[in-house]
Amino acid sequence: MVLLTALSVMSRFAINMPLPDDYELTRLLLGIVVCWGVAGAFRNESHIYLDVFWGRLSDKVKNVVSRIGALISFLIMSGYCAALFIKVQDTMRAHLQTLDFGIPIWGFQAAAWLGILAAVLVLLKQVVSPARTESVSDPYETAEVAGGT
Repeated sequence: MVLLTALSVMSRFAINMPLPDDYELTRLLLGIVVCWGVAGAFRNESHIYLDVFWGRLSDKVKNVVSRIGALISFLIMSGYCAALFIKVQDTMRAHLQTLDFGIPIWGFQAAAWLGILAAVLVLLKQVVSPARTESVSDPYETAEVAGGT
């Protein structure tokens, strides 16, 4: 995606002509990156926590809250996954293509859908068998604070 953008900028500067389909391909690639980034964030559990409340909870309550949060996220992402799958099918049936090269768009959407499907599967695992909170380190906690010094 970055390479495509850089080449387009250079071609505009050098020959005063953009690369064909550069905007559309970059937009489609960005969708793939975002969807797989969501899956990665859920897998690594590197999404947003409310530290004000989280730090005051016991480990048992943290486990319950984590499971409830994973369940809510699972339900929302499952709905999004289903909607995106329907969108991929509609795009495939409509034979939508990029303007200049005629590349089928449904392939890009299917790659993004696979990222959301991966996120749903990760969330399902977290709902069924969540990681124990005491084994999960706080990303904001430093070694000095953790060691009590």
